[in-house]
Amino acid sequence: MHQDLMSRLPQSFILTVLLSLGPVLSSMAQDQEPPEIHPVTTSDPEIPLASLRIMVRPLDQQELQVEADAWFSLLKQKAQQIAAARLGVQKTNQVMAAAPPAEAPADDSAADEPAADNLPADEPAEDAAPGDDDAAVDPANVTAAALDEVDQQLEGLAPEAAGDVKDQLLEDVGTLIDERTAISDRLEIVLDSLQRKGGEVETYRQYAIAVAGVDLDASDAQATWATFHNWMVSKEGGQRWAWNLVRFLAILLVAYLLAKILSTVVHWLLEKKVRLTKLAERLIANTIRNVLLAIGFTVALTALEIDITPILAAIGATGLVVGLALQSTLSNFASGLMILINRPFDVDDVVTAGGITGKIHQMNLVSTTFRTFDNQTIHVPNNEIWSNVITNITANQTRRVDLEFGIGYEDDFEQAEQLILETVRAHELVLSDPEPVVITHALADSSVNIVCRPWARTSDWWQVKTELTRAVKKQFDAHGISIPFPQRDVHVHQQTAP
Repeated sequence: MHQDLMSRLPQSFILTVLLSLGPVLSSMAQDQEPPEIHPVTTSDPEIPLASLRIMVRPLDQQELQVEADAWFSLLKQKAQQIAAARLGVQKTNQVMAAAPPAEAPADDSAADEPAADNLPADEPAEDAAPGDDDAAVDPANVTAAALDEVDQQLEGLAPEAAGDVKDQLLEDVGTLIDERTAISDRLEIVLDSLQRKGGEVETYRQYAIAVAGVDLDASDAQATWATFHNWMVSKEGGQRWAWNLVRFLAILLVAYLLAKILSTVVHWLLEKKVRLTKLAERLIANTIRNVLLAIGFTVALTALEIDITPILAAIGATGLVVGLALQSTLSNFASGLMILINRPFDVDDVVTAGGITGKIHQMNLVSTTFRTFDNQTIHVPNNEIWSNVITNITANQTRRVDLEFGIGYEDDFEQAEQLILETVRAHELVLSDPEPVVITHALADSSVNIVCRPWARTSDWWQVKTELTRAVKKQFDAHGISIPFPQRDVHVHQQTAP
C-alpha cells in the first residue's frame, strides 16, 4: 500500500520533502554527543604483558589514544613519586648533617613508619594527555607534601633515627622504580599498537625515555650503594637483565648449533644428491650458516630488549647508497655467480687466473683464495678472474710433458733420439698410451734440438719432468753426447796494405 502511495506522488514533491527534512536531520545528528570512552586496560596496572597485547589488538585509534593517556598518567604519577622520595632522601641528609650528636638515642618509633608509601600524590585525571596542564599532577605540590611528611618524621629525632628514615626512603625508591618500569613496559605495548594504527606516539616515548633509568648520587655513598643494591635484587632490574642475558646467550647457542647442523646437512645433500662443485657446495653451505647466524643474532638482540626496527630501517634506507659505493664489490659478486655457474675450476685445482698460479683453496662471492706452491695465500677478486683467461692446469687426468734437449752438431742425433726414447720408456710413471714422441725438431744456432713428448698422469707431471731431465743428462754423459752452450764463431780477416 505504501509503495502504491509513493508511486502516485510526484517526484518533485518527494524531493521537496527530503530537502526540507535535511537540515532537521543534520541538526539532530550534531546535537548527539559521541559516547565517552573510558580506559579499560589500566584497571589492573599489573596486567600481564601477553594479556595486554591481546586486549589492545582490536581497539581503534581513538580507543588506543585513551588507553595511552591513562597509562601515561600512571607513569607520570609514578615518576613524581620517585622524585618526591629522592627529595626526601636529600632532606634526611640535610637534617643528619645539621643535627648535633646526641648523647642518648632518641625515640625512633617514628622511623618505623613507611616513608614513601605515605607520600601524597594527587591522582591524575582520566585521559590526561602529555602537555595537558589541567589534568597532570603538579610535581611542586607532591614535593612540598613529601618534604612536610619527612619534616614531621624527622622532628625531634636523633641522627641515627633519621638514618632509619633514609633507609626506608631508599628502599621505597627501589620499589617505585620497579613499578615505574612495569608501567613503562605496558605503555610501550599500547604505543606500538597505536603507532601501527596511525597514531602519534613520539611525545609519549620521549617522556618515557626521559624518566627511565636509575640516578646515582656520587656524593652520597650510602644512597648510591642502596640504589645499586635495590636495582640488582629487584624483579624489574637485575633479575630481569640477568634473565635477558641468559636468553641472549641461549639464543646464540641454539642459532650456532642449528646453523652448523643445517649447513652440514645441506653440504651433504649437495654433495651426494645434486653433485655440484666443491666450491659451490662450500659457498652455499657457508651462506646458509652465516644467514642463520645473522638471524639468530638479531633475535638474540630482541632478548636484550633492543629495538631492531630502527636498525633494519636504516639498513634499508642506506641500501642504495651502499650499492653505489660498492659497485666493484657487486661486480665481484656477479663474477662469482658466473664462476659458480660455469665451473671453470674447483677446490684443489691448480689454476692460472688473474695473474696468479696456485691451488684453489676456497671462494666466496667476492674473491677467490689461492695457495701458491711456496705456501702463500693470495686473495684475488672474482672480477679479475672472470674477465681474464682462466687456465685450469689440473682439469684433466692426463697431461703431456714437454721436454727439449740440444746436442752438438758433431754428435749423432739418431743415437741421441734412441737414448732419449729408451730412457722415457723405462720410466714407470710414463704412460704407454699415448705413445711418447721423440724427434729432432730444429737446427738452432748452436745446437741440434730434439723434442720429447711423453704423457703422464696430471698428478705425476712434475715428477716425470724432473726425473726424465736428470736421466737423459746421465745417458748423454755416459755416451759422450755433448749439450752445447750458445757460441759464436768470429772470423778475423787481415788485409795487407797496398
